[in-house]
Amino acid sequence: LDYARIFQFENPRHTQQRVVRQTDDAPAKAGMHVRVILRQVPRAAAAQFSPTRPFVVFGLLQYEHQMSVMHFTVTRNDEYTAPVRSKDPLVLHCGFRRYSVRPLFSQHTRGGPGTNNVHKFERFLQHGRVTVATVFAPIQFGASPISLYLPEPADDSPLPTLVGTGTSLEINPARILAKRIVLTGAPYKIHKRGAVVRYMFFNPEDIAWFKPVQLHTKYGRTGHIAESLG
Repeated sequence: LDYARIFQFENPRHTQQRVVRQTDDAPAKAGMHVRVILRQVPRAAAAQFSPTRPFVVFGLLQYEHQMSVMHFTVTRNDEYTAPVRSKDPLVLHCGFRRYSVRPLFSQHTRGGPGTNNVHKFERFLQHGRVTVATVFAPIQFGASPISLYLPEPADDSPLPTLVGTGTSLEINPARILAKRIVLTGAPYKIHKRGAVVRYMFFNPEDIAWFKPVQLHTKYGRTGHIAESLG
């Protein structure tokens, strides 16, 4: 029921451009220096203020108070060597926001109209590879830098443990994460850069579904399905 109530845009890119254009009439624009005067602040808040932990003032664009499915590109921190699994609890910093998430990881492959928007599910966050992290989070427009941390500092360190960094990618609840399965077939013709395999599928719709997913053979060959011959 919660997933059915998420916010979804018919054209996220067009919506983002329209929302950003609305900020042209804002009294305070990006890059402008402003002075903020706070009135009727509780005495306790003023007494607890520290220059090392300043107050953060922010504003929300239209729709940014709604929840949706956000995707982020993530590159793993080389200094952190422990395994990071999908659905592990992490802390996500994105702009002025910070919240607890359990991201799902998938391959950063092309998707969209004609490719069924299917991407291979990743069980772990791999080193040296750009991975897409998917979370249920508030909407945030634009490409914002993000960072992932462990919920608790490791080895009694006062500093949080950095797991990975990246950039916000898109707002897309229709992105499909496909888990790994084994496909079998009979090789009919084998060429230098391709092969014809029979009896792997029995209708063109299944072939179109698996086209965007990268395939791995038993002996380490990689590639994609090019076309249907039947």
